[in-house]
Amino acid sequence: METSSGTLQSPSTFSESSKTGSSRSHGSAKDEPDFTKDNSASPIDLECHIQAERITKILDETIYKTKMALCLPRLVQEYKTLDSILSKQHMEDLVFIFEQYDNPLFSTSLLNLDAMEDIKAGDVSLKNRLNPELGHLIYILNSYPQLKPKVEEMITEMKEEYAEYVETRRSLPGLEYLLTFEQFRDLMVKQMDTTAADELAAKLNTRKLEGSNERLIEKIQEYTKDLKEESERFQETMKLKSEIIAKLENELAMLNRDAEIRLKKKILDSDRQMVLATRAHLVKNEMLKEEEVECRELYESVLRKNLIDEKNQRARRFKVETQLLSWLQKYDLEMADKQVDLDEFTEKYEDEVQKCEVLEEKLAEQDKEYIPLMAEREEEYHQEMAEKMKKFLLEHAARVIQCAWRDVLANRAEKKRLKKLQKKMQAAAAAAAAAEKKGQKGGKK
Repeated sequence: METSSGTLQSPSTFSESSKTGSSRSHGSAKDEPDFTKDNSASPIDLECHIQAERITKILDETIYKTKMALCLPRLVQEYKTLDSILSKQHMEDLVFIFEQYDNPLFSTSLLNLDAMEDIKAGDVSLKNRLNPELGHLIYILNSYPQLKPKVEEMITEMKEEYAEYVETRRSLPGLEYLLTFEQFRDLMVKQMDTTAADELAAKLNTRKLEGSNERLIEKIQEYTKDLKEESERFQETMKLKSEIIAKLENELAMLNRDAEIRLKKKILDSDRQMVLATRAHLVKNEMLKEEEVECRELYESVLRKNLIDEKNQRARRFKVETQLLSWLQKYDLEMADKQVDLDEFTEKYEDEVQKCEVLEEKLAEQDKEYIPLMAEREEEYHQEMAEKMKKFLLEHAARVIQCAWRDVLANRAEKKRLKKLQKKMQAAAAAAAAAEKKGQKGGKK
């Protein structure tokens, strides 16, 4: 069921009719007729259904292109988004078109001299900024389905802003055109869904409404007379207000003249400043040219010096490489001769190693007998040394005691000698005193 309806609907890349069977059918998939069966519908009904799907598809694609055209100013600012989705070639084409659109003076498509003069005069309106590549830009963006969510999001924001603009009585012609186009598409879908019986019933209802409208027209005529009288009174008041407006317009014209005079003065001043700036730029340009000549001469001299240094370095490098090659050749020759000696020494070394291993085995066998004998000898040696140590300690202690005893005897002898000397000195002093007394007695006599 779903496969056959998908083939009949011819879904578009930018329409949602491929998922729902048709954006104009709001019923479930079970309510839709199966046109692949022979007994379900006539060929005429099938053809009508296909044509309706084609018309719906064309309207959906046109509406999406309109949305994309409205979103172009905002898509230009989404450079990262476009770069991540579009290919490199298409991105370069878009950048080129953007530059033409932003710089109309450099666009090759502006061949109208009057439009060029208007742009130079300051008129940069849309009529002078049209570019034939914009159609190619829309074609490129339309070939990338990944941009559809971003476009729908921008349109939703624009509709929200439009709701605010409606409250402030501001108009957006592009968005109003889109809303009208979507309303037209809904009406077309509704009209294609309407059957002949429904249309006949609508006509009958229309005739009834016409009868009621005639009665209402009579009442409207009565109200029109009243409104006419009120409008006459209103026109009289409007005349008075128009006179006041005329006076204000005269005053506004005078103010505009004064503003034009001031604007012309400012333009003349700006022209003078531009002339002065141009002269200063020319002088600076000449100075920069002279500086360029000097820098170029300096660059050439430095380049020649560097070339000479490079040549010298290459010669030194060649000399070092040749010397290194000669050393390598000499090394190879010497090592070839010494390799023979190395092989001989290696053989001798291996023989000596084998002999050493045999000797080590013999030593290991001898150690089994030698180690116990050495342990016994070491014990005997320790005992002998211990006896010698005891004997030495005894002899040393005897020497110390004998030396101390000699010192004691010497001290005693010294004390005896000192006592004898003291007695002699006392005796001599007594004799000297007795002799002095005798001398004193003989002198008195």
